[in-house]
Amino acid sequence: MTPGRAVGWSPRRPIVLVGPMGSGKSTVGAALGRALGLERLDADELFEADHGPIPEYFTAHGEPAFRRAEEQVIDEALRRPGPRVLSLGGGAVLSALTRSRLAACHVVFLTVDEEVALRRLGGGEGRPVLAGDPGRTWRRILAEREGLYREVSDWTVDTTGRTAHQLAETITRLVREAETASPTPGAVHP
Repeated sequence: MTPGRAVGWSPRRPIVLVGPMGSGKSTVGAALGRALGLERLDADELFEADHGPIPEYFTAHGEPAFRRAEEQVIDEALRRPGPRVLSLGGGAVLSALTRSRLAACHVVFLTVDEEVALRRLGGGEGRPVLAGDPGRTWRRILAEREGLYREVSDWTVDTTGRTAHQLAETITRLVREAETASPTPGAVHP
């Protein structure tokens, strides 16, 4: 696939999607990669290809080991040549090293309504960090990480009620404008 083939333009830097579980990072990342004709990578998929299923790794090795391995997977993905779309796991921003590496990327913070996120997550099945009370745990995790998502992001885009195609169009427009007109980063876009 030729980068930028679909829109006649290709970003100069990787586009990275961050946000809480259920915000649509994987789905939007796939649509954005298709729209831009770019390689699309998903940090969770890359992790599982190297280390096996995340819930099993998390249980067997604990969160600190998981985060270290996740950090390495993300570093390798960001070191690949050329522009690409990379979707990160919800907790990837907990790593100071990962946050520093994101400075060289276009980063989009995807937000979502809690009810929609929990519906997308199927009540938290297969998500070890949501064990117990998924809603309360999701809110707590978002509260702990939201400042980090905002810290690393150039834009905030709400995914609630929007299709992956619509979101890909919005993100493409934002990145393209940034590379041609340098608008103020950090702006919130519905």
